[in-house]
Amino acid sequence: MLALKEKPTPKEDLSGIGLELPEGPARYIERKVKGNGSGGRPHFLAEKAKEKDPADVILDVAELAWIKQKTLAHIARKMGTGYHTIYRFLDDLAPYKEELVNLIETVPRRKTFWNTTMNTSDYETVQNYINHAQRQELKSYKAMLRMAEQVWRALGYKDPANWTIDPVVEFIKTKTDASQGGYVSAVRCVAPQFSEKTNKNYLATGFYREKIQRRRKPLFAQDILKVHEAIEARLTPYHKDTFDLHITLGAREGAKNTEAGICGISWDRFKDGFSRVDLFESKVRARGIWWRDCPVGLFFHDLPARLKQRWTEEGKPTTAKVIKGGYMELLRTYKEIRLACKTYWQGKVDPNLLKEMGTLRPHDADKIHCNLCWEFEISLEVVAGQHIGKSEGLGLVGRGWLSTDTIKKYYLSLTQRSPKYKRMLAKVAEYASQFNGACQ
Repeated sequence: MLALKEKPTPKEDLSGIGLELPEGPARYIERKVKGNGSGGRPHFLAEKAKEKDPADVILDVAELAWIKQKTLAHIARKMGTGYHTIYRFLDDLAPYKEELVNLIETVPRRKTFWNTTMNTSDYETVQNYINHAQRQELKSYKAMLRMAEQVWRALGYKDPANWTIDPVVEFIKTKTDASQGGYVSAVRCVAPQFSEKTNKNYLATGFYREKIQRRRKPLFAQDILKVHEAIEARLTPYHKDTFDLHITLGAREGAKNTEAGICGISWDRFKDGFSRVDLFESKVRARGIWWRDCPVGLFFHDLPARLKQRWTEEGKPTTAKVIKGGYMELLRTYKEIRLACKTYWQGKVDPNLLKEMGTLRPHDADKIHCNLCWEFEISLEVVAGQHIGKSEGLGLVGRGWLSTDTIKKYYLSLTQRSPKYKRMLAKVAEYASQFNGACQ
């Protein structure tokens, strides 16, 4: 298991290199920066010394040229100077190449992962992500940097370009299930090797799920009835309506896009007496997909009538959201459902089932939806849906996996607890009876 390092004390501030340069480069700095009193044009190192420690400049250039094998033109652009200046600078440092490379490779440098004031980083891959995020006007990049910085500290302040998959995954395992996906995204942002399919450290969604053993949700029809019983005994009709609508549609939550997922549904999207609804899924395809006319009464035939009654009681709103408080309200609703299941069924059901009901969260709705569709003999091709162009999708519900392989690999729970599984075993036993005579 990865031994996580504690956050540095104020005395160990990560600004500055914290390294003692070999004698040769140290004397070079003395000559070029402190001893340049001829009145001529300042040396490149003296100019850069106005911005940062000259020892830092030497190590930055040496690392780019001799370890990362960057071109002179690339280094010149990064250092804000000319091609020939870098050429002469590296020529001056050539006698100390072996010492500098050994120092960089064996002694951790105390670089700044992210300067929040200047919005800059001493690490090239992190700076590239910052530049990309600013060009794309991403609003979440600062949160990504904060999470990635935690990984950096845990890995001993190692350059993200040199991170490897095993220690990174070990760190991710220490986080909660709900936050692990965010950490994976953060790592992929600052360490490009985790996004490259040809790289041995490739960290794809599927590979990530397998590495940290993300769990499916093996709940089926008889289990949902138990959840209903707990809700009816402890909570309100609103909780039941929200839960039923969510697993009926199999929709994502819509945490970031206020028009997407179950949180994006407004009352005016319902049709034909609340029997059908349009749902937008923003994370499928480039512009997202609208899944039209999703059947609201797919599993629970009284759900349309329940929603219509609630709509009437609330004054027949139009553009208002069905879940008024958005994602945070959805989280609170599921938290209350979890607590109700735990307290109501404590000591009454199998401990494994109690654990499954007591850990319900919004992201389990799509898994339960797939389980119910499979149990009710609905074809997985229909469940996956089909993109028909112009941001329109044709299928049964509002999630839109577009691939049966994805459903089977990550969502569907093929467990012997399912009544359908038991029915299939009974059919196999009936079929196998023909061999009994031959075996006797």
